[in-house]
Amino acid sequence: MAELLALVGGVLGPFLVLLLLVVPLIVVHELGHLVAARRRGIAVEEFGIGFPPRIAVLHRGSRTLLTLNALPFGGFVRMAGATEGSSEPDGWERASLTSKVFVMLAGVVVNLLVAFALMFVLAGPLAERGEILLADVQPGSPAANAGILPGERISSLNGVPFDRFETPLVGLREAAGSDVQLTVLSGDGVSREITLRLRTIEEAAGQGVLGISIGNFLAAGPLERPLTEMVRLAAQRTIQAGGAIIGGLADLLTAPFRSAEDGPALAGPVGIAVGVAGAAERLGFSGLLQIAALLSANLAILNLLPIPPLDGGRVATLLLRRALGGDRGRRVEQALVTAGALAMLLLFFWITLGDLATVFGGGA
Repeated sequence: MAELLALVGGVLGPFLVLLLLVVPLIVVHELGHLVAARRRGIAVEEFGIGFPPRIAVLHRGSRTLLTLNALPFGGFVRMAGATEGSSEPDGWERASLTSKVFVMLAGVVVNLLVAFALMFVLAGPLAERGEILLADVQPGSPAANAGILPGERISSLNGVPFDRFETPLVGLREAAGSDVQLTVLSGDGVSREITLRLRTIEEAAGQGVLGISIGNFLAAGPLERPLTEMVRLAAQRTIQAGGAIIGGLADLLTAPFRSAEDGPALAGPVGIAVGVAGAAERLGFSGLLQIAALLSANLAILNLLPIPPLDGGRVATLLLRRALGGDRGRRVEQALVTAGALAMLLLFFWITLGDLATVFGGGA
């Protein structure tokens, strides 16, 4: 595993991240469409890994080809009878509106399930305790008055150990002005329990309620949780991960050229691949799984947007086609899908331009 992480962090790292982390999530998304189509009696002619030109046929089913294609940036499902006016009885054009909506939304559901499954593993079998290594303690602060020293570690707050994949002390400000209990480890590993009173919000202005500077957040062994807590955390983190992209969508127009002072730009596939590859060894296997869970949840929410050719956009155009009816509905659907595809290509170019500007310009 260490050798793989070192390889991901090397020169080929960004390409390997796309190939091993991003592409499988897209392929699984398309697999959701495939399974749903078959469940609704819609024939699928091809399930492609990557985009054409075709390299090889991996499997020939009774109706479906499994193909490997040259451009390894995703996957696709080619439905039978998808041409306008097709009369194939088990084709896409002849399928009911309910079946089409079911197929379109299946990819979103699969990505959410994958995100939940990964979050569940990270909240349970792969959960790690974290310890806060203190870089500094402010003189006269609550921490200093309680005898806490730089170089010591804090392993729990009010008896609850830290999760290495959560922000430590995130809820500390909510306890401002009240007593908290910390488990503190000295440099030689001796543990002691300390109860101290935090600063109030007014007293903490510019200093923090505890008065410490965090040097590092260290892994400290497995973290055990009951099954119900694992399920609750996995669901909560999946919802939070999906919601994160909604706020990021507001940055689309300025993402490529935001300055470091404005905060991080919205990253596209190139930016994600470069960033993850650069941090692969530090993140470790569990960290990469967490990134995969975040990406899967984000991919699900992104595909719900009512923009063709995203799944949400396809559903919207299907409903509009039904409302308009006949040839007019088909023409409007085709025009919107074509315009949406062009818009998505331009958006991809815009964000990728920002990724490249960040990578080669040294931006944040």
